[in-house]
Amino acid sequence: APPPWPHSSSHTVSTCNFPAANRIYSTDMGSDSTQKAASADADQPPSILNLWISTYRNCPKLYIPGTHLNLAYILASTAVLLLARQLSDWIFVNIFLWPAAAKMTMESAACAVSGLQATLFVPSLGACLLTAKPSYRPCGKMTDSQPWWQDAAKALIHFCTGYMLYDSIMLCVDTWDAATGRPNLSSADLMFIGHHFATTFYMATALLQGAGHQSAMILMFLGELTSPLMNAHAVLKFAVKIHPDSTLIYNALVYSEYIFAVVYLPMRAVLGPLAAAHLTYDLLLTKEGRLNCFVFITLLWMPMCWGVLFGSIPWIEETWEMVQDGLTLKYGPDYDYGDEYIHHHTDL
Repeated sequence: APPPWPHSSSHTVSTCNFPAANRIYSTDMGSDSTQKAASADADQPPSILNLWISTYRNCPKLYIPGTHLNLAYILASTAVLLLARQLSDWIFVNIFLWPAAAKMTMESAACAVSGLQATLFVPSLGACLLTAKPSYRPCGKMTDSQPWWQDAAKALIHFCTGYMLYDSIMLCVDTWDAATGRPNLSSADLMFIGHHFATTFYMATALLQGAGHQSAMILMFLGELTSPLMNAHAVLKFAVKIHPDSTLIYNALVYSEYIFAVVYLPMRAVLGPLAAAHLTYDLLLTKEGRLNCFVFITLLWMPMCWGVLFGSIPWIEETWEMVQDGLTLKYGPDYDYGDEYIHHHTDL
């Protein structure tokens, strides 16, 4: 059986996590307690993680049997994202005056939510990785880190799982065919759902064995780091067709396309493979890696880890072309996305 992963909820956390308590104890206990309090203060979570820690600790605990996955936090995250998507749909139609029910509007609203969640998620994930104790290591055990770090990591992993569920739901909703009574999923849609399932499996099994979660987190971090740029580019390439006479939108698209390509290319072609190679070595070829993580589970992770990188090759090739083209647009106002994207132009 996998080693248990203790729940570091609020009742197990030292009062040193609260500044007011530190002041009281340091006053009453003299210089030794002052030094201890100062040490505890130095080990406080970065402020960017406080919301994640607080929400995780205060969320009802509804664990999926046999796992350390809190279904309540996952579903709460999914619900928040679904509400954000509804708001995004409304803003694009009623504020930006994009055509209702148009495929470009629907996809842009979805990209806006994805980009926003990544903008909030990635800095927090980076802060969590930077404060891992004793340091970042793919095979590290959850219990090696402070209780607050454990709660922050669990919150971020659960939120990411909630995002995977949200995106899978919306892929089915957006492609629903009333005539057949089922979603009309394309091969690309099925690929995304497969990716979401694999990601969820990776994270769930890491939590189950209480180790290997940092390998999932570094893959999430590098994978999501370019998401805000990618989604901004996705929205702007449709915006330039909705509002073809806007110089502002056109110029924004020119620079966003180039910046996205310049950032995405080294992330997926260099840093991603390096991180994958490092975690492969640490999980499989070190004694600690084989002790902390079940080798069978690690072997199941490897195709998921490397498969995403190999699946990125078409995008790597495309962004390389974008870099070579400089500020010459690939997805300009005249780009043909197909008949399903036909719309009526409006003016700003």
